[in-house]
Amino acid sequence: MKNFLIRFSFWFVVLCGIIACSTDDVIETKSLTFNFTIKADLEDMVFESKKYLTPFNQQITFERFSIYLSNVALRDLETNEVYKEVDSYHLISFDSENGTASFTIDQIPASYQISEIKMAIGVDAEANTSIDHVGDLDPTNGMAWDWNTGYKFFLMEGRYFAEEDPVGEEIKMHIGMDKNYFEKGWLLDAPIFMLQDRSIDFHVNGYVPIGTIDFSEGTVFMNDERGDEVAQNYKEGLLEVEETSRK
Repeated sequence: MKNFLIRFSFWFVVLCGIIACSTDDVIETKSLTFNFTIKADLEDMVFESKKYLTPFNQQITFERFSIYLSNVALRDLETNEVYKEVDSYHLISFDSENGTASFTIDQIPASYQISEIKMAIGVDAEANTSIDHVGDLDPTNGMAWDWNTGYKFFLMEGRYFAEEDPVGEEIKMHIGMDKNYFEKGWLLDAPIFMLQDRSIDFHVNGYVPIGTIDFSEGTVFMNDERGDEVAQNYKEGLLEVEETSRK
C-alpha cells in the first residue's frame, strides 16, 4: 500500500507538471476586423443615381466595384515578428446596396503591438492558377475569368454618358493577370495593441482607377494596354488607412 501511494504521488506530480506546461504553452489570441468604405475622393460614393465628372469633364456613374485583397501580414512593434494569415484571400464588393465591406482575421497573438500592415491587391500567382478555392476564391462569385484560369483582381462597372446621351455606354474594367498583382504596406502612426479584439478602417477611393482615362476612346478595359493603365492608376492610392478611426 505504501509503495502504491508513493508511485501514485510520483505520477500525480508528473501529470500536474505536464498540465502546467501545456497551460503555459497556450497563446492567447485576438481578432482584427478590417472595415472598408467606398469613396469618391472624400465623399461616400453614390452608386447608379449620381453622375460624376472625370478629369476630362466626362460624366460617368458607378454601378459595381470589387477588389481581391490577399496575403495579409501584421508586424509586431516590439519583436519585429510578422503574423501571416493562412489562406489569406478576401473579396470586398460595393454597389448601390453595400457602401461598406469587411473581413476579420483571427488567431493574432494578444501580445502583438501592430505597427505595420501589409496586403496585396490581387491574387498571387500560385493561387491564381490553383483549383483549390481557399478563402474567398470562389469561381461563382463573378470574379473568375470565363475564358481562362484565374481571377479578376479588380472590377469596376458603370456607365459613360457622352454629350446628350441619356442612356450611356457600359463601362467595364476587369483587371487581372500576374503583372497587375501589387503588394502594399502601411506604417501606422500609433500601434494597435491586441489585448482585445480590435478593428481598423480603410477607405477605397473609387476615383483613383480612372486617372486621366478618356472614355470617348473606349469603355472596356481588360488585359491589354488600357487595362494596364487602370492597374497603374490604382496601384498606389486605391486604399488608405483611416488613422483616426482605429478601434
